[in-house]
Amino acid sequence: MDQRALKKLVYHKYGLNFQTDANHPKDLQLLMIEKTPFAILSNSRSLLDVKCPKFASLIRNLPAFHSPQLVPNDLEWVETSLQQINDHDLENVLDYAFKATANGNHNFVAQQLIYLPGDDTETNYHAQKIPNNRKQQQLKNRHVPEPLQKMMESYDYTILPVDEQEVNFYRQGQMVADYEDHYDQIYELKRYYPDYHAMNVHQLRTYFTWRTQLRHGDFTVSSTSYAYVYIYELLNNIGVKNPTEGYDKLLEFSQRYADNYGQRMQDYIHQWLQDYVLYYGLDRQRANQAFADKLETDRDYHILLHPGDYSEEKITKVFINHCSYLEKCRLYKKAPEEWSKVVKAVWQRLMDEQPQMFNQMVATKAFSTKYFFAGAVFSFHQLPKAHEYPIDSERQYQFKDRKYYCKVWYPLKDQSKRLNTFFHELDRVAREEFHLGHPLRPRAIDEQVLEIIKMGLQDYQREREEAKRVKIKINMGDLDQIRADASVTRDSLLTDEEKEEDIETSAPQPNVESTTSDKSDHHDEPLQQDDDNEDEPALDSDQRFLITALLNDQPYEDYCKQHHIMVSILVDAINDQLFDWIGDSVIEFDDQDQPQIVDDYRPDIQELLKEDK
Repeated sequence: MDQRALKKLVYHKYGLNFQTDANHPKDLQLLMIEKTPFAILSNSRSLLDVKCPKFASLIRNLPAFHSPQLVPNDLEWVETSLQQINDHDLENVLDYAFKATANGNHNFVAQQLIYLPGDDTETNYHAQKIPNNRKQQQLKNRHVPEPLQKMMESYDYTILPVDEQEVNFYRQGQMVADYEDHYDQIYELKRYYPDYHAMNVHQLRTYFTWRTQLRHGDFTVSSTSYAYVYIYELLNNIGVKNPTEGYDKLLEFSQRYADNYGQRMQDYIHQWLQDYVLYYGLDRQRANQAFADKLETDRDYHILLHPGDYSEEKITKVFINHCSYLEKCRLYKKAPEEWSKVVKAVWQRLMDEQPQMFNQMVATKAFSTKYFFAGAVFSFHQLPKAHEYPIDSERQYQFKDRKYYCKVWYPLKDQSKRLNTFFHELDRVAREEFHLGHPLRPRAIDEQVLEIIKMGLQDYQREREEAKRVKIKINMGDLDQIRADASVTRDSLLTDEEKEEDIETSAPQPNVESTTSDKSDHHDEPLQQDDDNEDEPALDSDQRFLITALLNDQPYEDYCKQHHIMVSILVDAINDQLFDWIGDSVIEFDDQDQPQIVDDYRPDIQELLKEDK
């Protein structure tokens, strides 16, 4: 095929012409859909580069195709020579490139897919008898309710494939939005992305009968595909007065019926409810409801980022929600209110000195992009009401076309582990500073963080000392008048004898050193000193047996069977007992699910067993 034949082909088949472009050399001509090229022709060399996104690597291995020269280093393009390729292969690859480009551009809705030639065409047309459509004839012969008949006949095959299903579903759905049926038979439907077009007459009548019953409050479990069609209708606002009603019905279906169809449907509806709020711009009450889980997480992160604005109890509660160490910590168990003050003081110091540690210990902020109603049959018959929707101080969505964007906090994969290490080190340093409990083994942590922990503990001690001081405000200007009034009142109440005794006792007395100790002169410990008896854990006979067996590599299975003990439960009990003493789990399960003593804690456990004898 020469260049003249190629240009004639694309003109008559696609209604397009090769064009020159200012950004390309004059020798090159481009075939474009809305300024997006899918073929490039070199006039001087008769080379043609074609864009084949998903199958380029396969096409390059076919005869007459190779890597592109006109669009070098682009893996989505292939190249051929017009002198080497046969006409059939060339037409096939151009068809694929055209459809891939048209379908890949969601804004492309106005291109002409069928070209009707003008009067100068050489094509001869002859009158032909139009054959009867067998499917239409069969439908007419059956008993099909008129609304369904019209709806089925309305399917528009000329819509671009990228929008064909969604647009037809929306249009057909509006036609039968209020339709009710009372079919006495039940036919199943199993289809991915189901719609009306995928159903035969029996299935359509089964669906609309089920929907009629559902709307009247009589729910029965149907095929999962029917349930998805109903959900798609609500997403498209089919059969509801306004988006608010659509949201409420979708939420009702999620809360009352979706569990009958499995967790996957619940997960989809959960995401679609959030999309629904954003796309239709619903009120704040429904936004708070749909985004409840994200609001809770954002609120936690906001509290940790601004600890000075919140109480120590709230800050500690957030940490308990995100890691396990605090609740097991001995110092927290003994004095939760006081230890919460320690936690706030240290974390406040960390956020003041090294705020970037939040990104290394808790969460990191990243850009999120999602499609509205991904995974659903949804027609974008209107644009979102607004261009943005602020959910809270940490989350604000912005919209463009069919996508929405947001910068959100993503928790670190090992968030709990990192926070546990931080609080382990806080626990360890606090025990050293305040002489509390058994010393803990240090864990690997940033030296700067370790220094900040010590500084935070000093902040806590200063705040505690400041709080102990009694603050009394005295108006010095009124002091003399108060004394004078008190003296007059006192004199008026004394007898003559009492006045004489008062004169005698008012004489100067020798200084006598008080032997009574003043507790306020002593420095109170910030946290209560542990009793020696409480410092060592008490292990029962079963726990001691398992620890001894693991230390000495001895069997334990028969013992556990005879005593009807589950090893996993016994291990959990041991770890809980020793956590206050060690500050970590001392027994872990290996790859074979067998309990093993952590090597770092073997000396501590051996010492404990000796002292316990």
